[in-house]
Amino acid sequence: MTGFLARLYAFKAVDAFILIYPLYAVMFVEDGLSPVQVTTALAVWSITAFVMEIPAGVVADRLPRRVVLAWAQVARLAGYALWLAWPHFWGFVGGFLLWGIKSAFTSGTFEALVFDELTAQGRQGDYTRIIGRADAVQFIAVLAASGAAALVIPFGYGVVLAASLAACALAAALPLTFPKVLPAGASADLRYLQHLKLGLRHAAANRQVLDLVVFVALMLAFGALDEFWSIFAAQAGLAKPAIALFIGAISAGQAAAAWLAHRAARLPARTFYALALANGLVLLAGAAAFRPAAVIALIAFTAGFKVIDTVFEARLQRAIPDETRATVASVKGFATQVAVTGLYLGFGPLAALWGYRGAFLIFGAVVAAVGAIYLIRGPLRAKADA
Repeated sequence: MTGFLARLYAFKAVDAFILIYPLYAVMFVEDGLSPVQVTTALAVWSITAFVMEIPAGVVADRLPRRVVLAWAQVARLAGYALWLAWPHFWGFVGGFLLWGIKSAFTSGTFEALVFDELTAQGRQGDYTRIIGRADAVQFIAVLAASGAAALVIPFGYGVVLAASLAACALAAALPLTFPKVLPAGASADLRYLQHLKLGLRHAAANRQVLDLVVFVALMLAFGALDEFWSIFAAQAGLAKPAIALFIGAISAGQAAAAWLAHRAARLPARTFYALALANGLVLLAGAAAFRPAAVIALIAFTAGFKVIDTVFEARLQRAIPDETRATVASVKGFATQVAVTGLYLGFGPLAALWGYRGAFLIFGAVVAAVGAIYLIRGPLRAKADA
C-alpha cells in the first residue's frame, strides 16, 4: 500500500508541475486576446470537458484506468505543443480543446481508481484523508512550479512551455506503474449505452447522490474562477514574477486546506454552506480593494473552497455504488463543466462591459448568494420532509 501511495502522490505532483499554469492567462492578454476571447478559449476547454466527461467515465469503468490516465496526459502534451508552435487565438483554442480531453479523462477516472484500490485493500474509510493529501501534494507541486516559473519567465514563454511539455511526458508514464486493480463491481458485460444509462439513472433517482452532484458541481465551478487570478493580480499591479509567486501562494493555501480537510469531514452541511457564503464576501472585499494587497483575499477564497470540495467529493464517493463509480463521478464532472462553461461565458462579456474588477465584484455577489440560498434551503427542506 505504501508503494501505491508513493506512486499516487508522485503522479499528482508531476501532473501539477506545469510552469505555464500560473502565467497562461497573462500570456493570452499579452498576445492581444480580448476578455471575450480569453473566456471563449477557456469555454472551449470547459465544453470539451463536459462533452467528453460522461463517455470518459464509461470508458474508465470498462478499460484499465491507469491506461486512460496515461493517454489523457498525452492529449494535454499535444495541446501545449500547439500553444508553443502557434501562439495565437486559434492555437490557444486548439490547445484548450486537447486540455479539455485530458480533464475529462482524468477527474472521475482518478477518483474511481483510488477508491477501488483502497477498497481492494480494505481501506476505503481512508479515502477522504488520502484524496485530500493527494490534492495537497498537487498544490505543493503548483507552488513549486510557480516558483520555477518566476525564475524562468525572463527567458520567455517558449522556455516555460517547453518545461511544461517535459512534465506532461513524465506524467503520462507514471500511471502505467499503478497496480492493475480491477474496478470494484466491474461491469464489462454491460454495453456502452446500458452502462451509461445505469449511471445516469442512479444519479437522478437517488436524492442524496443528486444533491451531492449539484452542490459539488456548483462549488467546483466557482473554484474555476482561479483561471482569472493571474489577470486579477496583473490588473491590480503585480509584475509577472510576482504573479507566479502569488499563484504559488494560492497553491500553498489550497495544499494546507486539502491536507487538513479530513478533520472537517464530520461537520454538518450547514457549516460548509456558511463557508461558501463567507467566501463570496471575501471575493467581494478583494475586488472592491483591487490593489496588490487584495490578492491575500483570493488565497483565503481558494482555501475555503478546497475544504468544501474535498469533504463533499468524499461524501459523493461513499454514496455511489461500486459498479458505476467512475460513471456517476463523471456525471458530477459533466454537471461541473456545464456550470464552469456558464461562468466563463458570463465572465468575459461582464469584463468587457465593466472591466475585470466589475466582473469579480459580480461573481463575488453570486457566490455569496448561492451560499445563502443553501444555508436557508437546509432547514426548509428538513421541515418539508418532517
